[in-house]
Amino acid sequence: MSGVSNRPSSHVHKLVHQTAVEMAHQLYDHMMMDNRWYEQWKRANPGLSSRGLADRFVAKNLSKMVPQARATLAGMLRTCSDESIKEDIYEALLLDRTLIRGRGN
Repeated sequence: MSGVSNRPSSHVHKLVHQTAVEMAHQLYDHMMMDNRWYEQWKRANPGLSSRGLADRFVAKNLSKMVPQARATLAGMLRTCSDESIKEDIYEALLLDRTLIRGRGN
């Protein structure tokens, strides 16, 4: 998870946050395989190392990944066969729903 804070936002459950961070890293890896995207991102963020570029991308796009992270976790409830993992995901989604302060409508 490199330099992106492991501390969850005050408005998302830590499992949702962790999932969103992982998804943002995967998106970065996929997008930056295209040299045009990579060169554009480097120009927009001069002086950053490769790791710094990835961290900046993840930080900038993390909030956009949260809804997808929630949806991914909800989908896992249907497909996961490990009951303890399903319980953890279910609890995380329930607790996440209670963290409404500061969320937009």
